[in-house]
Amino acid sequence: MNAPLCLLLLSLCALPLSAADRAGAPVDLSSSASQRPGTQLREKREVRVQEGKGRMQMSGSANEFSVRFVQGVNLLRRLLGSDSEEVQVREMVCELVNYNGTAPPAAEQPSPLVGKTLRLSKSGGKWKCTLVGGKPSSEQQKFLNDVAFTALLLEIPDVCLVNQTRKAGETWKISLNEAKGRQYGAAVAKDIDCTLVSVDERPDGPQATVHLTGSFTMERPMNFLSSVEISFDVTLVRRLSDMLNVDTKISGVCKNTSLVNDQNGKPAQLTLELPYTLTRTLAVERK
Repeated sequence: MNAPLCLLLLSLCALPLSAADRAGAPVDLSSSASQRPGTQLREKREVRVQEGKGRMQMSGSANEFSVRFVQGVNLLRRLLGSDSEEVQVREMVCELVNYNGTAPPAAEQPSPLVGKTLRLSKSGGKWKCTLVGGKPSSEQQKFLNDVAFTALLLEIPDVCLVNQTRKAGETWKISLNEAKGRQYGAAVAKDIDCTLVSVDERPDGPQATVHLTGSFTMERPMNFLSSVEISFDVTLVRRLSDMLNVDTKISGVCKNTSLVNDQNGKPAQLTLELPYTLTRTLAVERK
């Protein structure tokens, strides 16, 4: 083989895989690449329940109603290390409406967490969100619980894609280790179906589109006397250079049964069935 031809072949071998080549090759969906401590992420997220159903069962009577819930946030997150981060709430609007008959006009209001700094951390398989620099009011605590619960939901893809090297078009099942007994506040997942839909070349590098479906249950989430069952259908776009989920959409149904007190202070059972949609975008905040 002459020298010019050898040089040509060597140069071709050194070229990065094109999108077409990469589509047929296995890709690591959970490599060691990750965001370093100190990295700041800009997150925009919306959770929406349009036509939820509720039922308050009291002694000898029941009240049925409709539910609408909206929460939109703009967060600046600074990663502190493994399973810990500082969160600045730049924007947060929320609406929770229970009604009968025709739905009332939208009336979204700013959350009491706007402008606050939060600490989000994980311990014992559970996420916890606290207010930095002060004790939260009861209303603020409700929103802190929401932030922690949403972190659990958004963690599903990361947990499912650990140690997964797959080809585009490949479908597989994930069986997560179930909690032993009733580990209150811990998610117990059923079999999860996963598909690596495609691998595409983008201006900032290759990105994988992944689809996951499944469900999980929780007993006493955040120490409330309730049980939760959540189904999920996830489509996410993961940037392979740093494993950042740049776009995520999750839809499904959240079913919740709780022991509460009615307006007269008497024991009652509250049942909710909430079809939800959660959308999120993530980007590295450039300093």
